[in-house]
Amino acid sequence: MLMTKIEAIKFLQDVLNLPLSNNDDIATLKVLNDIIKRFQHVIPFQSVTSCAVPNSVRHLPTHLEIKQQLFSIQGGLCYHIHLFMKELLQALGFKVIFVSVDIARRDDHITVIALNLSGEGSRHLVEVGCGYPTFHAVSLDFEKESKVIISGFLRHKFVKQNDTIIWYHEPRYAYRPFKPSELSFDGWYTYAVIKADIPRDISFFESSMTAVYTVEEDNKFLQEPRAVTFKNGKLVAIKGNHLILEKSDRKVEKEKIKSLDEVLQLYEKYFPQIPKEIIQDSIKFSPFNIC
Repeated sequence: MLMTKIEAIKFLQDVLNLPLSNNDDIATLKVLNDIIKRFQHVIPFQSVTSCAVPNSVRHLPTHLEIKQQLFSIQGGLCYHIHLFMKELLQALGFKVIFVSVDIARRDDHITVIALNLSGEGSRHLVEVGCGYPTFHAVSLDFEKESKVIISGFLRHKFVKQNDTIIWYHEPRYAYRPFKPSELSFDGWYTYAVIKADIPRDISFFESSMTAVYTVEEDNKFLQEPRAVTFKNGKLVAIKGNHLILEKSDRKVEKEKIKSLDEVLQLYEKYFPQIPKEIIQDSIKFSPFNIC
């Protein structure tokens, strides 16, 4: 993709509405936090555009497709979002790397770590492409366990284990159903295993990410269209035939969607940047049923 600094500044100004210019000192932790917060407000984590592709022609998105989709505010899955984010930050002067993450299966998530922002050798997680809020870069320089972080509805923490970092979430069943056996002894849900010590080239992810975009079996992202964003810092999600909204006091409420017309109306209300035809195709080409 090789984004230029001019393109990166244009994205900050026109898409994220961040008033930065070429003359500003951009590669700072403060600016990175501003980018992450605005990004999660504006850009949805979504599988609608992937579900809308007929099965016979599904493919790993090209760099050009990713660039077009992010500049049009449509977002995408982790590969879309974090490949774009790494290119964006590099163009702005940040030093960033890819690392691999295990969520549902081995290497099924790609994320970004920013280096040297609070001193030589420092590491900050830049996670804006998993459907959960962070709202700022997370320092990975704790000794054993991070402090508990509250990001909107999500209460979470990070724990170092051997050469990985475990990302624990407070269970929120209305948003992500779980089995009691999946909880730790002290009640945390193991969401992800981050292999933060091993930088990866983008080619490392070709096989695992191609599966995410093409293999429907046991793949929630292709089995039903879904979209998630954090407008004004609060969760807004449509997952299949459910609307999920964050209310006051970090409470999350789930409501059944009863018809195709209602699905289309809710996407128009909450995700108007995704064309109606794409939403209709995402329902047509996935095994998802409204009722």
